[in-house]
Amino acid sequence: MRITSRPAHLAGMALLAATALVPAPSAQAAEEAGCSTGHALTPGLCASAGLLADGFVNLRGGLRRDASALGQLTLGLEADLATLVSPALEGWSFNASAIGIYGRQPTQALTGSLAPLSNAEALPTLRLNELWLQRQFGGFGSIRFGQLAVDAEFATAEAAGKLVNGTFGWPVALATSLPSGGVAYPFAAPGIRLALGDPEGGSGVRMGLYAGDPGGNRGEETDPQRHNRYGTNFSFTGGSFMILEAVVGASLPEGEEGPRPWVGKLGLWHHARGDFAAQRYADDGLSLADPASSGNPRRYRDNQGAYAIGEATLWRQGGQSIAAFARGFVQPANRNAVTWQADAGLAWANPLGQNGDTASLGVSYARIGGDARGLDTDIARFDDPAYPRRDGEAVIEANYDIAILPNRLSLRPMAQWILHPAANEANETTGRPLRDAFVAGLRVKATF
Repeated sequence: MRITSRPAHLAGMALLAATALVPAPSAQAAEEAGCSTGHALTPGLCASAGLLADGFVNLRGGLRRDASALGQLTLGLEADLATLVSPALEGWSFNASAIGIYGRQPTQALTGSLAPLSNAEALPTLRLNELWLQRQFGGFGSIRFGQLAVDAEFATAEAAGKLVNGTFGWPVALATSLPSGGVAYPFAAPGIRLALGDPEGGSGVRMGLYAGDPGGNRGEETDPQRHNRYGTNFSFTGGSFMILEAVVGASLPEGEEGPRPWVGKLGLWHHARGDFAAQRYADDGLSLADPASSGNPRRYRDNQGAYAIGEATLWRQGGQSIAAFARGFVQPANRNAVTWQADAGLAWANPLGQNGDTASLGVSYARIGGDARGLDTDIARFDDPAYPRRDGEAVIEANYDIAILPNRLSLRPMAQWILHPAANEANETTGRPLRDAFVAGLRVKATF
């Protein structure tokens, strides 16, 4: 089941008009109106916009030595319905956002890696992102429903927020395992999320239920981003995706800014009534590489996994701080190519004093599971003795975010080193694994 609208980009254009045509009040007026970001259009209604441009040059390895660039426009509306409409709606809020993407996807053009070079890359289009209502129950929690993105709240590490490679946000482990890459950027899907306590600023629990395939009902070879190009399919196909995350942590001391002293998260996810192919065996029990097999992979109706996240502020003095993060993801090998992933990193805020800069370092490794590697061994035995065996892909990123205008305009030069792009998988053109890639890049980001 899906609901579509041919002129779907009108939703994004409406948000663009709201942010561009209404004069922006002062920051003080926005704060008085309760805007968390952006500008107050009227009491209780806030608008925000952002522009981002990424440029990359692949200096060696990967698919080819070349350059690629992309741009992203983000638009948002946020409403406190008690202020905007009626005091009877105390606790109710509304949020709508849209994303415009332009340019080449640098990973497909340059490195061919599992991990996307940019967390902003996607098929060029203007698409609706999130669209939801929320009811806040004081300090007890909240419930949110509508079109939601899982990666907006789940499986995140605050200290990884300045890293550009996509795997430090929505991890390769989940992106390669779930239909259409999961309910994560650039997708959102119909869903409901319940939060108990204060998982954002203290301790609590989050749980969510979402439509299983945000790409919608499509042909096997159809790109899900093309099928749901404008984000308005509102598809309920592909089963259901459920996620639970428990959060324990210390609150930020009153009057202080920066990361929380420490945070621990434990998450579980389950995809029900889906369609997941076996990584090694056919439905007759033989290896998929065996000429005698049916060639049809065994199918599974569900999938599941778990993850853990830890963050800690190692040092804090004045406005400076050094925060560390670590994440780990695990899932079964018989139906997932990547069976575990681990990443870690550091974020040093204001390394040169009170200037708004941030230096970030991240390291990630995604491991191909035993069944997928076993299939490679079978292919070498039955067909091609030189066929390479997949292992894992590592990403190392270092960047420095320069605050030209704090919270408004920044430049972020970066370097990324991709070891074993595509986890040593044979390239379709050459038949050989890709060489390690070294990429230099620059992100320019403006917030309005």
